[in-house]
Amino acid sequence: MAINTGTPRFAIGRTLGDSLKIFGRNVIVFALVALAIRLLLLVVPQGQAVGVVPEASQFNWFSAIVTMVITIIVGSVTKAVVVFPTMQNLRGQKALVSDLWKSAPVLPAVVMAEAILSLPSFVSLSVQGLFPGDAAAIGISGFVVGIVALVLILMWWLYAPAIAIERGGVLQGLRRSNHLLSGQRWRVFGLLVIVGVASSAAVVAIALLGGLSFSDLASLASVQPTSPIGIAFFIFSALISAFEGVLTTVSYYHLRVEKEGAIAEDLVQVFD
Repeated sequence: MAINTGTPRFAIGRTLGDSLKIFGRNVIVFALVALAIRLLLLVVPQGQAVGVVPEASQFNWFSAIVTMVITIIVGSVTKAVVVFPTMQNLRGQKALVSDLWKSAPVLPAVVMAEAILSLPSFVSLSVQGLFPGDAAAIGISGFVVGIVALVLILMWWLYAPAIAIERGGVLQGLRRSNHLLSGQRWRVFGLLVIVGVASSAAVVAIALLGGLSFSDLASLASVQPTSPIGIAFFIFSALISAFEGVLTTVSYYHLRVEKEGAIAEDLVQVFD
C-alpha cells in the first residue's frame, strides 16, 4: 500500500507520520543494518571518546579525531543505505534487503558531505584541545558553534537523499538541499525539535528503567557499553539513526513534490 503523498505540501505532521509508517514496516531490516554499521564505533578506545586521557589531563588528539571520523562514517552511511528502500515504500512497493546496497556507489560523496556538515564539531573539538579546562573558552565557542551548526543543518540536512537520488556529487547535493529547504526552514526546525525531544525522553526513560537515578543522567556518556543499559542505548541509537535516514528521505521527497512536482516512480529510476 502506497503512502499518501498526493497533496503537494510539506508539513510536519504528514512528514513525521509517513516516516513512522515506513520505519515501522521495515523496522527489523533497518535496525539490523543500522546495528551492523554502528559496530564500527566499537573500535573507539573505551574511555577516550572525548579525547581526554584522565591520568595526564591531556587531550588525546588521535583518539578524538578517530572517534569523530568513525561517527561521521556511521551516521552518513546509515542515512544513505535507507534512501532507496524508503523511496520504494513511497511509491507503493515493498523494500527488499538488496535495496539497502543500491546507494553504495555514492557512499564516498555522502560521507564527505557529512564531514562538511560536521565542520562546527571539528572546531569545537579543536577548542577543547587547544584550551583544555578553560570553561570560558569552551563555553563561548560551544554557543557559537551550536548556532553555526544549526544554520548548516537547516541548509544541508537533505544532503544524503539529494546525493543518492540525483547523483550530482557532494557540492551539488548540498546546493540541492539548500534549495529544497528554502522557505521551509522553520517547519524543518520544528520537525527536528519534535524528534529531538522525543528521542531525549526515550533516553531518559531507558536510563530510569535501567536502574539509573536522575542524578546519574548527567553522566550517561560514562555508561559501560557492555552493561545491559549500555547495550540498550547502543540499540536505541542505531534505531534513531535509521529513523533519521528515513525522515530525511521522506522530507526530501515531500519537498520535491511540492516544489517540482516530482513523483517517486521517476526519482527511483536512477537506481535501476
